[in-house]
Amino acid sequence: MTILTKAFRATRLSAPVSLLFTAVMLAGLGAPQLNAAPKADDISNVIPTINSIGLQNGQLIATGTASVTRNGKTTTVPFTAPVNLSLAPSNPGPGPHQVDGAGCPILNLSLGPIDLNLLGLVVQTSPICLDITAIPGGGLLGDLLCSVANLLNGGLSLDQILGGASLPGVPALSTAQVEGLLGGIGDLLNGVLGNLLDAVVTDIINAVAGTCDILHLELGPLDLTLLGLNVVLDDCDGGPVVVDITGQRGRGNLLGNLLCGLLGSGRIGLGNTLAEVLGALPGL
Repeated sequence: MTILTKAFRATRLSAPVSLLFTAVMLAGLGAPQLNAAPKADDISNVIPTINSIGLQNGQLIATGTASVTRNGKTTTVPFTAPVNLSLAPSNPGPGPHQVDGAGCPILNLSLGPIDLNLLGLVVQTSPICLDITAIPGGGLLGDLLCSVANLLNGGLSLDQILGGASLPGVPALSTAQVEGLLGGIGDLLNGVLGNLLDAVVTDIINAVAGTCDILHLELGPLDLTLLGLNVVLDDCDGGPVVVDITGQRGRGNLLGNLLCGLLGSGRIGLGNTLAEVLGALPGL
């Protein structure tokens, strides 16, 4: 699964993204084992990868791609998704704050749903929400997010903060800090997206005409430590992050046809992970 689990990178990196990923589960919790494994030129980057985050009309927008390479031919699909930042409900206000000496609850970070179609392989995610607690001394991003939280709590809007506005006793972010912050948020979200490979199939349900069955996968909720931050991951409603995969049959839909064949063969069962599903496709 090496090609599937390689580190995803944002274009503005302030820390090695390779530190963000957990090992992919290869066993299927009682499901049939899949022996096929992808070759280096088979399937890669099917998981969405955020390339940059920028401010557009006062709204943070993540821009990224997902790619698939099959028999030496690569197809890349772009996507955009809104990114929202808000104060954590338990944030106590401006200034240095700690909870039990371990950190300060600072921000909620959410990524809008992602919808991709790669050669007939349709990947859809639920909203992805992160509750973030900064760990003092744990990393640059934690310090920057604490500063953003203090400025937000002081009444500044996000575009004002990214534009260099300040408050009495709370200094403004420099240009370098803003760039580091946006790159760090990209790293953080890519770390979370990488964990989608661990999403477990919890249901296989009938699809609409022209497609094959939908694989309904669930991830988490998870409690992670990334870039000096404690991150709690869910679907913005306290439940697991959901990934739905649909195969669309038809001319040119190579992966859709492969997925439909995989489901029809009975080689996918409840308990398989997304990594196993993708790994089985080249073997068909």
